[in-house]
Amino acid sequence: MSKGATDLTQHIFFSMEHFSIFDDFEEEVVVIDQNYKIVYANNKYLEDLGYTSLEEVLGMPCYKVSHQREEPCDGECHPCPLREIEKTGRAVNVIHTHYTHTGSEFPVEICAFPLKNGSILQIIKSIKSDKEKYYLFSMSQRLSSISHLALGVAHQISTPLNIIYTYVQMLEKKYGTNEDIEKIKEAILVCKDYVSRLLLMVRNSKERSLIDVKKAVQDSVELIEVYAKEKGVRIEGYFEDCGFLLGSEADIRHIVTNLLINAIDVSEKGKKVVIKTYKEKNYAVISVEDEGPGIEHEEIHKIFLPFYKGKRSKEREGCGLGLSIVSSIVKDLEGIIEVQTALGEGSKFIVKLPLNV
Repeated sequence: MSKGATDLTQHIFFSMEHFSIFDDFEEEVVVIDQNYKIVYANNKYLEDLGYTSLEEVLGMPCYKVSHQREEPCDGECHPCPLREIEKTGRAVNVIHTHYTHTGSEFPVEICAFPLKNGSILQIIKSIKSDKEKYYLFSMSQRLSSISHLALGVAHQISTPLNIIYTYVQMLEKKYGTNEDIEKIKEAILVCKDYVSRLLLMVRNSKERSLIDVKKAVQDSVELIEVYAKEKGVRIEGYFEDCGFLLGSEADIRHIVTNLLINAIDVSEKGKKVVIKTYKEKNYAVISVEDEGPGIEHEEIHKIFLPFYKGKRSKEREGCGLGLSIVSSIVKDLEGIIEVQTALGEGSKFIVKLPLNV
């Protein structure tokens, strides 16, 4: 970032003549008012987006100019910097896809700063040459697409399941109950339960409610047991009440799912994975322990990096994002994650989440 960007004070109001100091910045600089209107853009911003003069963008909605949208940005992949700053009053960093005047797209990192009059100043840098950020952003978009697909599929499956269950009940009333009908009803209810849990997994993780940690963990374990059986790995669960926390149940499920899949994938057939919940002081604790090969000392500080699979994972499928996702969620919940490991003796991941109740 150019010198001067780091010297910005969050609450200083710049008059229009002062914005000219950004005209020749190497990064794009744009100022947006509370109504999403562009009130200043530097030469780099105009050049990168394919405009020839400031007049072409002044007064235009930022989402129209840089995103070719008809409404403000939203969602996890494109959070609106203006709205994010309104929530906290602090500077934010987000990653977006921007579009040129002719429709070409390029990924950017946006550092947005609040100004005294409610406007925001954005310093924008292309990240296409930053391999780690670029691939992480690409993967997040794919994961978001998969989540939307899963959400749609789950809703579509729910309807025929409900119809089948209704007809089975009608048959039961007409011919009476028997073992076969009970088995059909039981199978339908199992499917409906899996659909309900899938919906919880893919719902918007920004939703916040009081979560029973023990129950969320137990439900997640049940979903992964089929995968474990296919791999020939046994899951042992020891669940103690550990309180409630304010957050997203989807986040808890993501933590458990990723830790369990990671443990199962490094385990040999016939081994076991142990998962526990318990309360420690004012923390809900979730621990997952495997009997895998362990992690080498020099690898421990790398395992939470995006796309890092490590030596012990050389034969595994996947993109290496599981532990990175866990780390990100735990950090967002202001929790702690610890790793205990020894070569040849397995690994234990301990997640501690602060309780609200």
